[in-house]
Amino acid sequence: MSVTANQAWAHRFNDTLHLVYQQKGSQIQNLIDPGMVNRDVRVAIDHHERLGNVIANDTVVPFAEVVPLNPEHSKRAVRLQSSEAPVWVSDEHTLRSMVDPQNKYLNSMVFALGRRADKHIIDALRGSAMTAAVTAGTGAITYGTQALASAHQIGAASAITLARIINAAELLSKASVPNGAGERIFLYSPGQLRDILAITQASSSDFTKNQIHDKGTIDRVEWEGFRWIEIADVVAPNLTVLDRMLPVVSTSRYCLAFHKGAVGLSIGKDISTKIAELPARGDTIQVRATMMMGAVRVWEGGVVQVETLEN
Repeated sequence: MSVTANQAWAHRFNDTLHLVYQQKGSQIQNLIDPGMVNRDVRVAIDHHERLGNVIANDTVVPFAEVVPLNPEHSKRAVRLQSSEAPVWVSDEHTLRSMVDPQNKYLNSMVFALGRRADKHIIDALRGSAMTAAVTAGTGAITYGTQALASAHQIGAASAITLARIINAAELLSKASVPNGAGERIFLYSPGQLRDILAITQASSSDFTKNQIHDKGTIDRVEWEGFRWIEIADVVAPNLTVLDRMLPVVSTSRYCLAFHKGAVGLSIGKDISTKIAELPARGDTIQVRATMMMGAVRVWEGGVVQVETLEN
């Protein structure tokens, strides 16, 4: 005679916290020319100086009156923006694990601020730049805006092509933008990868030694005078898009080709963390990561917006 017993289910949960896929730190900030980064800024609005290009004069008549070069001198302004990534903790034991530099909660907050830093730079590259002018006599500073040059907005909602990439490089060169190793950067999204991999000159060993099909990506590769950087959107575990990094309108993704010295970065405070109790929340402990920064496009000629098909 058989005896049937009710099956007892035992539930066990892994005590290791797994961080959802997220890019570590800022993808773009360290690519900016160090000379274009102002640190320890203690004002609400910071300024980046602009000095125009000049060409030396030939000396035709000895001892003639010297003609000064008088390059154009102007300013670009940037408003600093505070950003934060707080997490509430219910007990001290969890807190002790959270402040461990290797802890996933802490990493998530720092990575989140990295994404925000990238967004500041992307928005500054393609948006309206704040200009600053000093009124003669009074010394009062007035502010205006400068849009990205229409001639530097190219492309259409079609697959990215070699011709379009060359066009972007050509526009930068015509604006006297330097073209050295690692100086020019091309930001693209994963939605352009299939079309880039389909460009024969990018993937065929007859044209290049990059072997991007072996890597499966062109990310961090030097090609056509650009260092290619893949910028993914911020996506939730259920695949909901939380924020677009490079803008998308309908079927168009707006990529960016630029020189590392074309944008100015002002940092009021690097990423820091602070721990405090919240009495109004039952003495819940808050771990809060913060930073303060802003960015502005300094040189119109150093940026090209490339419209492409978003797959």
